[in-house]
Amino acid sequence: MSAGADQQLLVSLINTLHVPDGDDQLEDERARSWLLDHGATGERVEQFGLDSLRQLREGLRELALANNNGEADEDVVARARTSISALPMSVQLGDFDDGPSIVAPAGAGPAQQVIARTFNAYLGERARGSWRRIKACAAPDCHYAYLDTSRNISRRWCDMAECGNRAKNRTWRTRRASTRANDGEGSKHYRPLTSLDGFPDTSASYVLTGK
Repeated sequence: MSAGADQQLLVSLINTLHVPDGDDQLEDERARSWLLDHGATGERVEQFGLDSLRQLREGLRELALANNNGEADEDVVARARTSISALPMSVQLGDFDDGPSIVAPAGAGPAQQVIARTFNAYLGERARGSWRRIKACAAPDCHYAYLDTSRNISRRWCDMAECGNRAKNRTWRTRRASTRANDGEGSKHYRPLTSLDGFPDTSASYVLTGK
């Protein structure tokens, strides 16, 4: 596949799960349509292959999060690695025009076919050095995947108007609360005692107040 096709497949797979509400396209009748739309053939979707594909998806999400200065959950990545390693796959050497590739065995179901295509896409992105542009949104309640096309690969949010603004508002509220705490009852200010005519009594001692 081309670089664009590889990126599209990886981003699309990660986004088959909508993290905010848990809606998973690979858990119901939509799974077959999604698989066929991404190059698979066959009538019957094998459940064990679908389970492995979901594990692979979450492992890729964690790695995409690491591309966004996040911390990948090593347990999730390890589960993906274990699940995928149990599947029968082989490597084709390729020829002058087409390089080596990972292929599913003959007669493999749609899910295994897409797993092989996903592996090839991932390896292709790694080889091209463009894998780091595939990121998961930094918002902890989102983690939607996207392709960072910014020049310095600095984009953090899938959508600045949504996740970016919410993150900025959270940061502002946190700073404001911290400022209020520092200026509130915990702060100690001194003022002089005043004489009866309301002017400061320079001979008086100072009293401690909360404001």
